[in-house]
Amino acid sequence: MSSKGALCIAVFVCCSLPLHFAQTQAPAPADTDGGVCKHEKYPEMSGSIEIRDGETIYRDVQMNDTHRYFYRNFNVTTMGQPDIYRKLIINLEPCRGVVYLFVRKTRRCYPNPYSCISLGADGFRDPSACEWSHFHSVIDGRRVGAPTFFEVPLSTTKWFIAIFAAEKSSYTLTIVADIGSFPRPGGLGKIDAMQLRELQVQLQWKHAGFIPEGITQVKTYWIYSSLLLESDNRTNMAVFLRPAKIMNTVCGLKNNTDKHYSMALPGAACDANGTCNATIDGVITDKRYVFNIVVESERGMMRAYSGIIMRSDWEVVRQATSDKTLRVVGVVAGSVLAMVVIVYVLMLKLYGG
Repeated sequence: MSSKGALCIAVFVCCSLPLHFAQTQAPAPADTDGGVCKHEKYPEMSGSIEIRDGETIYRDVQMNDTHRYFYRNFNVTTMGQPDIYRKLIINLEPCRGVVYLFVRKTRRCYPNPYSCISLGADGFRDPSACEWSHFHSVIDGRRVGAPTFFEVPLSTTKWFIAIFAAEKSSYTLTIVADIGSFPRPGGLGKIDAMQLRELQVQLQWKHAGFIPEGITQVKTYWIYSSLLLESDNRTNMAVFLRPAKIMNTVCGLKNNTDKHYSMALPGAACDANGTCNATIDGVITDKRYVFNIVVESERGMMRAYSGIIMRSDWEVVRQATSDKTLRVVGVVAGSVLAMVVIVYVLMLKLYGG
């Protein structure tokens, strides 16, 4: 073996040993002496759960409680990706209620939501005061009930996550380092709706994509339809519809509908230009409906589009009087028309010659 080859092997071994050692280590121990991480001992703080790459966790959470998660990634292939693709997706979707996401990189402590949020009549929300957080959800009230989606550089191997509930809630948390497996709704998630005829509506949306491409593809589109009550109104333009009835997250749609209306395969629903269509039948006249689409990839990752509210206003023309009245009106109208024609002919003879 050449000296150059031996040197390469030695370098590889030296670099691999620390990585292998790190992979076998348990998460950092809890702060037991009540020091800088004393907030982790609050009774509202749950124990830490490790969430694995590509995993989606569903949980219920009580008001003012915090769930903690630990994520680590030592995948050499992932870390060797170009910077543009070496990223981490952290996706928090409320199914019901209001939840906020707090994230810290590299080193403990876990984020402390109680440093910047206090509930109750005399409570406060101060985004600048959030301790042990590198980034977090919008907590100032502008996006109450909205999902939180972060796509950040995968610049460290350890991540410490806290999810705080401002009211009794349920949520899903997904973390993905293989970002090419995560579907991205086309057209920024916009859906168009058009009433074709009475009792029938056509939905139109743009085909979902992936960044980078080639990792997976769209498996199916799940189509959701739900009749709204007159009291179902949006409380915040960032939320669809409101925290108690969320219709723009995957779990929110599953919670608030009995089941999906139908499913559409991309090959059958979408044309060569990436425009997809689906028809909804049985729409009641003069009622409001919410429609939405969920895209699922071959890897099992799912993402909801933005959704749309539509009032079916197809005009139904019905006979509003008796046949006898209609016949009388027809005779009168015919007589008036005949008189107009006769007068027109006479004027032509008088002035036309």
